[in-house]
Parts: sequence; structure tokens; C-alpha cells
Amino acid sequence: MTTCESTRAAPSGLMKRSIGGLAVIAAAAFCAMSAQAQTTIKLTIAASHPTTLPWVALMQNYFEPEVNKRLAEAGNRYQVEWNRGYGGTLYKANATLTSIGDGITDIGWVFSSVEGSRLPLSQVGNYTPAVTGDPVIVMEVVNEMNDTMPALQKEWDRNNVVFLTSTAMDTLHLFTNFPVSAVTDLKGKKIGGAGAIGPVVAGAGATPINAPAPDMYNNVATGLMDGAVTITSVVAGTKLYEVTPYVTKVDMGTFAAGALAFNKDRWKDMPQEVRDVVRAVSRDYSRKFGQTTNERMDGWFALIQKENPKAVVTTLSDAERTKWIVNMPNVGAEWAQAATAKGLPAQEVLTAYMDGLRAKGIKPVRDWDR
Repeated sequence: MTTCESTRAAPSGLMKRSIGGLAVIAAAAFCAMSAQAQTTIKLTIAASHPTTLPWVALMQNYFEPEVNKRLAEAGNRYQVEWNRGYGGTLYKANATLTSIGDGITDIGWVFSSVEGSRLPLSQVGNYTPAVTGDPVIVMEVVNEMNDTMPALQKEWDRNNVVFLTSTAMDTLHLFTNFPVSAVTDLKGKKIGGAGAIGPVVAGAGATPINAPAPDMYNNVATGLMDGAVTITSVVAGTKLYEVTPYVTKVDMGTFAAGALAFNKDRWKDMPQEVRDVVRAVSRDYSRKFGQTTNERMDGWFALIQKENPKAVVTTLSDAERTKWIVNMPNVGAEWAQAATAKGLPAQEVLTAYMDGLRAKGIKPVRDWDR
């Protein structure tokens, strides 16, 4: 029982008959004042994608309650009242960054992969395909870079947002309405991918179609696409497997497709204690997301086969996968050269990213920075 709970439970007669009673009365008054002193902060949290997708579900089921839990543990001076805008109710996938910067939401998920013009340096992971399929490692490296590299910090700042933490998804696989046993099977096919996944698709001789996750199902169903290079969690969450019964495991790598970010103006108004808790929970959100993603991979494939008995799950051979990767142009070097020509320190960012991964034991098929 807490001090305040025991105070409320004390008999009123005792409080009237003793000096100790005066102390209890004083304690009760203190507890009442403390309760009144707690500040409720109203924050809107949003995402362009639905809560059926794991990184959005974790925002609601982990991030929100964990912030309030830690605020309570820190002295209960503040609590957050969350107003939710998930599932694209406040903004769509093509307006995630501007919606946070403009204050449509206070905190939200930024689909950074489709923000190449506003977040050019943050695209580095998109142009280094098939390096690693482990999202935990990728998020660690991206977070470290955003903590230490001024150029990355500035591009978030000029969009009036505060970077909190990265979100790297599960590794890319191939989902199609036709069977695939070799890279040549993709030649001339219309294969979708979000943002910078296009070069990966093109490297296989297919025609890339830029399509965010919520659009993929209808695009395949209506014939606009023959399939997609995407993540299994998206396929499970959007039921893309209903129209793409051929699942080919290719492990084309993960990358930081998004981030949690905060409106800069609102952030400045927040008490330091709240900012510290939000930052800490954000980083733990990334770690929890990455670990959960790795643990659930086999389950997603099992779900696909259970929900669609016609689904055929195969694995592209190592030789064909290597052929796919080797036959790609050096998209990393090309990206760095183009961005450097615009005055951006892209080669520095590319090298830092690849060095960060190699330092964590990753041995890529291709060193995109060399």
C-alpha cells in the first residue's frame, strides 16, 4: 500500500485524537496536492498505415502505454492523453513528413523511403540492397548515424521535425501471381515496390512500379502489377497473398524504411522530463520491433500458407540470388555520385552506413561503397 493509499485508509477518529493524526491529515493534503499537480499533456499520434501492420500496432500497444508507465515511475508529474490517428485517418503515405512538420499530428510515423526529395541522405539504406536481413542491426546503425552526423540531423530539422528512432522492416521477398525459379522469370514483368525498392526490381529485368503497401493488393488484382518485392509482414497484414500465391524467398535485405518523428515546435514546448522519456521509449520501441520481427518471420509464412492453401512457397537458389545482386548496377555508388553533385555529403553517409554494418559483423555480397 502506498503512502497516499494508507492515508486515505486511516480512521478519522484517530486523526482527531492524536498528534499523529495531524501528521496523517498533512500527508493526506500533500497527496491531494500531488494528484492535482499532475499535468496532462494531450498529444496526437498517427500513421499512414493501419494497426494490422506490426510497426504501427507497436506504436499503439507498446509506445503509448510505455511512455505513460515511465512518466508515472519518474514521479507521476506528467501523463499523456493520446489522440490516435492511425490507418491514414489524418494523412496518407505520400504526406507523412509534411503532416508532422505542419503539426497535423504531434508525433507520427514517417515513411522516409518515399521522401527522397526532402530526406535525400536518409535514403542511403534504400540504395544498398541485400546487405543484411536483420532489422535490429540496421536500426542500430541508422540511429547511431542520426545521433552523430550533423548532415542527417539537419535534413530532419529543416522539415520542422525531430527524429526519434528508425524503423527497419523484415527482409524483402518476392510475391507474384506467376511462378519464379530463376531471375530471368522476372524479365518484363511489372513488379511493385515502395519508394527506392525500384532499383532492386529493375536489377532483375522487371519493370518497377512505385506502390506503397496499402495499394499493392488492388494493383495486382486489377492487373497494374504482376507482383511485388516487399516485406512479409505487409503481405500478411494486407492479405496480398490472396492475389500473389507464388511466394519466393529471396532475402533482398532490410533497410530503414521509416522513422518515428515529432513536430519540432511541439517538441520545444514539451517538458524536458517528457522529452527524455519519449526518446528513451522510442529507442526501445525500435529494438522491440526488430526483435519481434525476427521472431515472427516463420509465423508470417505459415500464416500465408494457412490462409491461402494455394500458396506455393519456394526459395530462390543462392546462385540465382547472387546473380540478381551482382547484375544490379552499383546503385549505392550511383546514388552517392548524384547526391554529391548536388552538394550533399552522400559518400560520407554511404561509407558510414556500410562501415557501421561491417563493424557489427555483416559481410555483404557487394560493398556498395567501394
